[in-house]
Amino acid sequence: MFKKIMNFCFLLLFPVLLCLNIWQSFRYQQLEADLLSLQKEQLDLVERNKRALAAVAVLSSPSRVVTLAEESD
Repeated sequence: MFKKIMNFCFLLLFPVLLCLNIWQSFRYQQLEADLLSLQKEQLDLVERNKRALAAVAVLSSPSRVVTLAEESD
């Protein structure tokens, strides 16, 4: 009797573990897609930051400041 119950439990355990494995794989794929999206967003922000820093450097150069001061007179 005990052996039949154990066999039945193992028989039920196999599909449950299979479903859990599939669910975990699905979650992993979703997290990987989110990670790729966040990495792309981070690269975009870094590029925007580089362009902004370059613009600040150009606008704050001494020759640019002198030109602006002369034009405002």
